[in-house]
Amino acid sequence: MIRFIKYHPRSNTYIIEKRAFLEEDLTLNGNVIVGQEVKFWKNLTVTGRLELGKGSIVKGNVKAKSALICSEAKVLGNIETDSELVLLDRAKINVAACQGDIHVRPGCTLDSVKADGTLELIGKVIVRKVEPLTKVIIRAEE
Repeated sequence: MIRFIKYHPRSNTYIIEKRAFLEEDLTLNGNVIVGQEVKFWKNLTVTGRLELGKGSIVKGNVKAKSALICSEAKVLGNIETDSELVLLDRAKINVAACQGDIHVRPGCTLDSVKADGTLELIGKVIVRKVEPLTKVIIRAEE
């Protein structure tokens, strides 16, 4: 395994150290916690839950069962989740697709979004395109 990725067997969780730099496609079988400011040059595939750290960048596509995209993180490709997608403040996503619910916090930017569940927008959010049949809930900032 790459030296800056640690594995916790009891929780089946991989932990990627902050400021790590990954140049190849990465596929991990389990849950993944990504530290702050980690850079992925290609695709990231996770079979469990993904927590993408603050200020991290994925230049390729992301696939996960569920995902928490921390503040100021960016996914320049597409992100696809099975159950839930949560975007924290000022996250930027190109295309987001989720078979469940998507929750978007203030300051986020999405070019295109599709949720089979509901799309919840909290506060001021930029969404350039919402795919048809996506149920949208808009709430004031809490």
